[in-house]
Amino acid sequence: MFRFTKLGIVIASIALVLVAACESSPAQEPTVPSQVGESQVGESPEFPPNRLIKLVAPLDDPDHYCLDIRGWGSNIRLQESLQAHTCKPSDNRDQQYTYLSLTNQIYSEEYDLCVQPESLEEDSQIFLRECSDAPLQKFTPQADGLIRHLADGADSLCIAIAPGEGHVINAIHKRRELFVNSCDTTDSSLITWEFASGAAGTGS
Repeated sequence: MFRFTKLGIVIASIALVLVAACESSPAQEPTVPSQVGESQVGESPEFPPNRLIKLVAPLDDPDHYCLDIRGWGSNIRLQESLQAHTCKPSDNRDQQYTYLSLTNQIYSEEYDLCVQPESLEEDSQIFLRECSDAPLQKFTPQADGLIRHLADGADSLCIAIAPGEGHVINAIHKRRELFVNSCDTTDSSLITWEFASGAAGTGS
């Protein structure tokens, strides 16, 4: 009788411990991804999030050109086409982009929008649009610095800066137009980019 009672006490003690452990563990909340998918941001170690997309060749601007939204701050003009603008060393959230390797999109986290050309024709301007599965939003950065469009029939189109001289905005800033143009016939200095962080012109 004593052995049976002792065994029962041990079993009861174990049960109490298990119940207490379950009550103290918080329930796991499901993860709800954002519109573009939180798991997509920074998927590739080659493309950390929120980088400047900077033209490698300085051309006529020693601080280099970066993909940029027209306007600034409360005057930002999201509906207008993107431009190439002098890279900003600070306060440059309007020049920051993340490459989403799972969906091949170039994503502006600050405005929750994705890069998209107007059409699949040369000299088409580039805009920020609501992120979707539209083929127009498919790009792939390559080892040679080209950012190629992936839509069917557009494998020879790349993000390109306009040739010629930049338009002077003020003493330290210039801008040029931005298009998708032929990867094969456009001068490489106008279509070779890098995903950079840090001070403009350093790539660090």
